[in-house]
Amino acid sequence: MSRGELGISRWLEAHTDRSAGLTTLPGNMVLADVAGTGDYHLVLTDLKFNQDTKCRLKVYKGTLLVSDQPLPDIPSSVVGFYADQLEPRIPVVAVACGSELFAYKNLKPFYKFRVPFCPLVDEEAGVWTEVTNSESFGADKLLNALKAIPYASLSARSQYILNQTSPILVAELLRKCGKTMPTKENIITCMASMARSSRDRRAIACPIIATEFGSIFVLDPQNFAILHQANTCNVKATPFIIKSTGLFDVEFRLLIATREGHICLLRKGWLEGKCLIQLTSDIVDMVAVPGDNFVIVATSDKALHCYSKKGQRLWSTTTANLVTCMSLVPLEHISTCMVAIGLKNGSIQLYQGRQPVDFTSVADSPSVITFGQLGQEEHVMVVITIGGSISFKILKRTADFSSKVQENSPMLQSRPLPLPKRSKLFLEQSIRERKNALEIHQTFQQDLIRLRLSAARALVQNLSDQSGIGNEKEQLKLSAQVLGLGPKFTVILSLENINPNNPLVGLCVTFHVNPLYYVLSLYAAKVPLIPPSLSYKLETKVEEVIKEGVESDDLPVGGGKGNCKVIRVFVTRELMPVPVLAATINMPPTELIV
Repeated sequence: MSRGELGISRWLEAHTDRSAGLTTLPGNMVLADVAGTGDYHLVLTDLKFNQDTKCRLKVYKGTLLVSDQPLPDIPSSVVGFYADQLEPRIPVVAVACGSELFAYKNLKPFYKFRVPFCPLVDEEAGVWTEVTNSESFGADKLLNALKAIPYASLSARSQYILNQTSPILVAELLRKCGKTMPTKENIITCMASMARSSRDRRAIACPIIATEFGSIFVLDPQNFAILHQANTCNVKATPFIIKSTGLFDVEFRLLIATREGHICLLRKGWLEGKCLIQLTSDIVDMVAVPGDNFVIVATSDKALHCYSKKGQRLWSTTTANLVTCMSLVPLEHISTCMVAIGLKNGSIQLYQGRQPVDFTSVADSPSVITFGQLGQEEHVMVVITIGGSISFKILKRTADFSSKVQENSPMLQSRPLPLPKRSKLFLEQSIRERKNALEIHQTFQQDLIRLRLSAARALVQNLSDQSGIGNEKEQLKLSAQVLGLGPKFTVILSLENINPNNPLVGLCVTFHVNPLYYVLSLYAAKVPLIPPSLSYKLETKVEEVIKEGVESDDLPVGGGKGNCKVIRVFVTRELMPVPVLAATINMPPTELIV
């Protein structure tokens, strides 16, 4: 039984390179039209933590590496956005390295922006002011003064001095740097982009920067000036994921996940965000689902939580393994948006609401997942694993998720129906219904009686030919289909497991016929494991024995004397004397061409 017969493979394995040797983290991979030709490229950062090896900015065109540039520092995030309306429309790729933002356009360096320094705490500023003004400020006195200040709030120079074990080295550093005030760099931890005045796919967008000390900067896309600055919240919080919704010129909301387990909200005009959600477990990843106004958070305890825009928990579910990364999977052609969840065992599950609707897998634990247009293909999933391999998966154009989706999100259930306003047509229809109430009611009753009659006829037909029967206890459904005009037929049996949780194992299928009239290619077969909510098809060839001098129409039909024009099917379980299901297939008469 192949994956195609099971109907669970909606993805094409386009390409896998296990020798790529890539090391990247969530937020460091985007799909962008870097050349402005409509041919989307994959842009990612390859992290190298050795001192003698620089990190790289790599660009893939399809599955081929077309650009490889060194980076001055370890990157923390990559975003792509459009900065102007000039033709051809070429986006800017911004890479955050340390406290600097490097902008690339057409795969060339375009601009560099440095985040403003953080002010020193008053105690440290007072110590270094005294050092610069005094000629006799000793190393021991400096160490004692710096030790009285919390280590996390110190500048990099003060922390480096405290880490020195030799007083001679401290004195040497004091001699070299004692006449200048230290600076406190604001390291960039994560980035995002936000449309400025239009929701168009190629509209101008503003880059958003979040820093180590909780500062949020919204930049102008053209000159990289600071348009808005705010703090994450009123407590110490270090952002590492930031998501945006809305338009900067109208109204926007920023959702910020911190390393301390907070999810903070920042709105337009606020100078400081507020803590919206407090989690007890560490946050692994977070996505904001557009349109439905809720956020899905993955935590380190194998849990997925869904929250509304007001911070109310809508639902929670557990995963089979630890979550390593997440990504949105928007499918505009079917008006839906799913969430891809990467698990540590290499499985990638697609959720719509709280229900998993599909899955695929890679050879190793996924590190980063992104989904979107690559080249001319609109629905491509790119997965980079912890082991360094890269995989490209294409969603089939015939993929249908509607058969298994059962949306039971409390938010969608409680959403009020969009009632239309009263129009002139509505008022005219109401007047007509009041004037002709009797005729409309009689017509409705006639149509209802016809519908009930059609349903009753279909039920009788279904019970008579036994085309689809089931066993509620075993959660098994059997249906049959006969193909051919005769004397050779093809009988296709379909065994469907209607249990959504447990598989079916240990089943056998046996065919019983009158050998004087039919010969089968297969009389008995073992049924392999049938996964939940899937079906297994079994095919057998049937040949009717036509005797000379006897017409096919003269033979007794199923249900008559001898009951020869039927094939009986028995579905049994191992070590059980009673069949699980039994069905009778009425064979059609052979149409002989004279």
